[in-house]
Amino acid sequence: METAANVVALWPRWMENAGALLRMKALVRSRCCKCGTLMRVEMEDVVARRGPGYSLVDKLERCRMVECIGSTFYLATRTYGGQWTTLLRDPKLLEVFEELPPVRTAWS
Repeated sequence: METAANVVALWPRWMENAGALLRMKALVRSRCCKCGTLMRVEMEDVVARRGPGYSLVDKLERCRMVECIGSTFYLATRTYGGQWTTLLRDPKLLEVFEELPPVRTAWS
């Protein structure tokens, strides 16, 4: 029987790194595990800060909401209305992010 630790996630080429996401004009969001805030990620900013080869897979950052001490992870899709893919493959991270608060946006 296969476990989550035995399964290797295969990422489409357009999700491989920040440069590819920017070229494909992919939509990228970050979601906080503590407050649930979903924020738009500007790939131009990521490429300028980290370079085009930087991968968002399994990367965590601090939440940008005031007074939140949570960590955010990334999600990506190619188009509006498309299926969002959580950019996590590490089984330990997947386990940590199994239970999340409801999504908070500017309209919620």
